[in-house]
Amino acid sequence: MRRNTFFVLTIVAAACAPGPVLRAQSPTSQPTSQPADAPLGNSAGQLRIDQLLDVHLLRLQLGFEGSYDQRRVEFDSGDRPHRVYRQRNRAVRLEETLGLESSGALLGERVMLFDFAIDGGWSQESFDEDGPGYEQHSSPSGDLFNYDLTLDLFPRGKVSGTVYAQRQDSRVPRAFQPSLDRTLERYGAGLYFNDRALPMRLTFEHTWDELASRTLDELDDEQRGRDTLRYEATWQIDPHQALRFDYEYDDRRELYSGNATCFDTTRHYLTADHVLRFGPEHKSSWQTLARFQDETGDLARDMAEASTRLRLQVTDALATHFGAQFLRDSFQELRTETWRGEAGVHYQIADGLSASADFYGLQTQQDENADFSEWGSVATVDFSRENPWGRFSASVTYNHTTTDTRNGDRGGIVIGESVTLRDPLASFLAHTDVNLASILVTDANRTRTYLPVRDYMVLPMGRYVAIKRVATGQIADRATVMVSYTYRTLRDYELCRDRIDVRVQQVFKWGLTPYYAGSIQDEDVDQARYLGFQARNINRHRIGATLRRRSWSAGVEYEYHHDALDPYQAVHGNGDVIMWQTPQNQLDGRASASQFWFEGNQDVAKRDTFLLDCGLSYRHLLSRGIELNAEAMYRFEDDSIYGTTHGVDLSGRVEWRIGQFTLLFETEYDLLDLPGSRDDGFSVWLKLRRYIPVIAREKAR
Repeated sequence: MRRNTFFVLTIVAAACAPGPVLRAQSPTSQPTSQPADAPLGNSAGQLRIDQLLDVHLLRLQLGFEGSYDQRRVEFDSGDRPHRVYRQRNRAVRLEETLGLESSGALLGERVMLFDFAIDGGWSQESFDEDGPGYEQHSSPSGDLFNYDLTLDLFPRGKVSGTVYAQRQDSRVPRAFQPSLDRTLERYGAGLYFNDRALPMRLTFEHTWDELASRTLDELDDEQRGRDTLRYEATWQIDPHQALRFDYEYDDRRELYSGNATCFDTTRHYLTADHVLRFGPEHKSSWQTLARFQDETGDLARDMAEASTRLRLQVTDALATHFGAQFLRDSFQELRTETWRGEAGVHYQIADGLSASADFYGLQTQQDENADFSEWGSVATVDFSRENPWGRFSASVTYNHTTTDTRNGDRGGIVIGESVTLRDPLASFLAHTDVNLASILVTDANRTRTYLPVRDYMVLPMGRYVAIKRVATGQIADRATVMVSYTYRTLRDYELCRDRIDVRVQQVFKWGLTPYYAGSIQDEDVDQARYLGFQARNINRHRIGATLRRRSWSAGVEYEYHHDALDPYQAVHGNGDVIMWQTPQNQLDGRASASQFWFEGNQDVAKRDTFLLDCGLSYRHLLSRGIELNAEAMYRFEDDSIYGTTHGVDLSGRVEWRIGQFTLLFETEYDLLDLPGSRDDGFSVWLKLRRYIPVIAREKAR
């Protein structure tokens, strides 16, 4: 960091410091010795200080921050003789800062609005690490420089713009794991054409996001940079017709924790979307979409799509839709081309009763991989109506799918299959005979790539493959991820799948909601063509009830899940309660527990698993300016094969505000005790701020 931080602050403070304020006089307040139409001289012919710079807020800031972190790690080496390795890390940080904040207008509110905050200072740090057979110590120190600047140019004009630059230092709390320090640098600009018929905007943004462990644990360090240039335009042809065009250039650089490989990707993305609404009350619509994506670099994916969809509102109760799509997708030098068509109808039979039916067909061709065609139909009946006891609702869905695969000796590819990871279950991929080395897992937005072993485990179970999250990784419980992979088909085959889903519930006025949900799936394969297939028949039922009151709720559920892969039965319970509530206090509690009985099969061992999550949160308002918040979470998992896991996360926060003075005190303790290893840590963070107002007034209206 530069050492001239305080010189910059001094110059900015001097430039913004208030001096003699000269205000232009109105004609009615002129001296009586001059005629009303007399020239005003230099005072009227020159811009005055308050016309050049109008400061709404100007204040200095004095700050102090201190933190202490201690972390202990124990793990079993697995060697013989038995050894336990222990490591302890300690970190102390002190920061002293001086800052300046200001907002206002330059050359008038129609020309430029500004808002900025800047601070700088010094930091002193001390790190100690005691490992098996070694000790390390370091005491670095340096400068600090943070800023946040926003300029709005011609905010009320036909053409307007924005320029911004910021650097933010913050903490990222993680459940049952240590918090991370986050440094985010972000700057960019935008140019806007504000027109009712053709609004447009051109924006550019650069971000650099860095995560680091407070105890110098390099396995937690991450670095992600991104440059984005985007152009957007919408042509509002008439009140019922619009054409939208988007172009985005995206350049990413990502270095993930626990991994030395850097992922670099450059993307060009084009989209054109046309919508036309017509018919009585313009309830019918015709939408056409074209998009193109070209990527280079690591894990690149190219895509081209053209689709159209027509919706006809025939009557108030009857609507139909028709669609067609062409999609070309390539990933890791594998390419697929898909043609898809669909047609559907929706009919409102009566008040609270509706039915719909959809039919579709698709054909996919894959370079050097298996080709397949699929057609299917989905029919749904929904019913919902008030009754003397509350509201009753029910739905029934029938789904039929037929898939025919050709050139099966070459294999197939799946791009972006949606999978939800839920403890303690393993989530199965849709296809059999997956090539394990080809599996790629990203988040739902495809902005983060997860790593095997660190974030998830791949579990082969016969001819199927399952994904299970790692408790210490980056994937949260019940998170949805996207999985891409290749698979082997070995031979041509034809698969038919029928599935029925049913849900029924009654919401009673006094708070009780009993429900039932069931799914039955039957698969049939042409055994003469594909002898090694294992049909995935599913028989799943859930029955339960939820009781809600003003200050608490409770629910219980029995789940029966039988399939050929990993059948189980389970009992779930959950509840939350407001234990204490006054104008100054509120104490909330929550808990959920699940008991699983996995039956096992020839590929999966029989096991039992118990999972408990519970937590408390407390808020206390000591006075108008003092607030206390505390939270405690505990997780217990007992698996008859994988062992016992304990997780503890305790955090507390005190915020005190008196006028221009703020104090923030935070502390946390986290523990993750896994079979063979134990990781726990304690952290304290103190932040003081004292604002010294120089100018503080309401913005002129």
